[in-house]
Amino acid sequence: MSNKVISGAISAIFLLLASAYLNAQTIQYLSPKPNSIYNNEKSTIIIGFNSVLSGDFLKTVTLSVTGSTTGLHTGTIIPVEANRKLIFKPAVPFSLNETVTVSGIFGQLNYSFTIRKYAQPQNPNDNSEMRILNGENIIQTPVAPSPKDFPVFNITQNGPTEDGYLFLSNFSQAYGNNYLMVLNNNGTPHSYKALTANAYDFKRQKTNIYTYYEEMAHFYLGMDENYNVIDSFFCGNGYSTDIHECQCTADGGAWLLSYDIQTIDMSQIVSGGLTNAQVTGLIIQKIDANKNVVFQWSSWDYIPITDATHENLTAYNIDYMHGNALEPMDDNSVLLSSRHLDEITKISETTGDIIWRLGGKHNMFTFIGDTLGFSHQHYVRYIGNNHYTLFDNGNFHTPGFSRALEYVLDETNMTATLYWQFRHSPDIFAAAMGSVQRLANGNTLIGWGSASTTLSEVTPEGNLVYELSLPTGQMSYRAFRFELQPVTGTGNNDGIAKNYSLNQNYPNPFNPTTTIKFSIPSSSFVNLSVYDITGKKVGEILNGQMSAGQYSEKWDGSKFSSGVYFYVLKTNNFQSTKKMLLIK
Repeated sequence: MSNKVISGAISAIFLLLASAYLNAQTIQYLSPKPNSIYNNEKSTIIIGFNSVLSGDFLKTVTLSVTGSTTGLHTGTIIPVEANRKLIFKPAVPFSLNETVTVSGIFGQLNYSFTIRKYAQPQNPNDNSEMRILNGENIIQTPVAPSPKDFPVFNITQNGPTEDGYLFLSNFSQAYGNNYLMVLNNNGTPHSYKALTANAYDFKRQKTNIYTYYEEMAHFYLGMDENYNVIDSFFCGNGYSTDIHECQCTADGGAWLLSYDIQTIDMSQIVSGGLTNAQVTGLIIQKIDANKNVVFQWSSWDYIPITDATHENLTAYNIDYMHGNALEPMDDNSVLLSSRHLDEITKISETTGDIIWRLGGKHNMFTFIGDTLGFSHQHYVRYIGNNHYTLFDNGNFHTPGFSRALEYVLDETNMTATLYWQFRHSPDIFAAAMGSVQRLANGNTLIGWGSASTTLSEVTPEGNLVYELSLPTGQMSYRAFRFELQPVTGTGNNDGIAKNYSLNQNYPNPFNPTTTIKFSIPSSSFVNLSVYDITGKKVGEILNGQMSAGQYSEKWDGSKFSSGVYFYVLKTNNFQSTKKMLLIK
């Protein structure tokens, strides 16, 4: 038998094996969505599978991507999300108003989508604009002196608050006197940074980096525990980054929003609509540490423009979604708050499909104990055990007033039970912005957004224990209370600990070493171990009796392969697990 025949037989066998392997896979997610329109000409193609793709498959998989105007596109195929997804990055963008056909994956994929007809201005947040701005530090001293134009606060304290510092950034309609502020309860700054323009959403992420939206840069900046700017977070695929939300992920990525303007003939949708209306939809993106877009969801594909509750659909400018918050969930879903829908939407990260809709015209829940519902809300957060908080701006309550809400959602019986609320006396009405943060001691910190009162801290019983207001004419988009992270040590007891805690490792992702910090409030047996993705124990950092304190330990992953690992802290009275990512 000739070598050519043998080679052909081997190739045929491989193709059969590859086909059989693929038949065991399920394509669960496609972006852009099949038959979708209004897609950006810089779109990448994302294909999500139900299981991890093998190395042999990744080496041989091919895609054919053809534009009706631009023809066959070359590009790069990149595996992401622990080899559960593939991204195709075209070498050149698509053209406006063309249909793109995608085929391949050994004949298992064949679909098309359409690029938008009209170009719209977008902020240029390409990879070329990623800026690592080392050296731009917040002034950090225990009692940093205030500059002459630092805000003078009106403060009332009626009782003990949760520990920690207040995080906020002030702004007004006119530029000037803008700061990132970390404040003591008495209003003196623990640290601050003077800004040349407005900043929004200054907070400490669960990954223990600090982020804020930089208006001059048009995206989010990330700062380390010493306030050095070390990263930036921005939308890809040609979309600008919106100010409303950044939720960092454990692997170094983030969830972000983008407002997407399209020219739409509204006369075909509503009576009296304009033929050239400028309609703003919403894009949700999840980016990874390498700034790849690994998940994208477009409101154009799922939410009709007519679902807006109070928008004038015959106007020239129509903002029908106005998304303002994202909350990633542990069940591979994400919550979206859309102000102009009066709705919280739960979206599957696995498929992109809507799981449920709370509030608005297509509410799927029965409200129990709350006859008002919420109106033009902000800042939905999941606080555990089926409890959710949000800030009800109340724009269309009669009369208008704002409040903090906590619901218990039963996703089986589809009920939303009002569990707790706080309505200020006298009423505060915040027409825009706002936040609700549940604190560790059970108190709630409420950021009143555009109202003259900036923030309040209240007890579970509704007692007001602390209130702070910025000067007249200034406001804060959101307000928070966070503990500051201790300065990194090396296996030392760094001070007194009040509670058990296990912090997110830093840096994360890392190569090859990372630091893990934890606290124990009393003498205890401590075991700190590392496990791989299969649950196999691959390292033991600590195993013995330790005194109360705050500790920092390093783990060296130089002998291990890239991937996800888990570190577990066990004591006599406490256990906690966190995920970390080793990238080589």
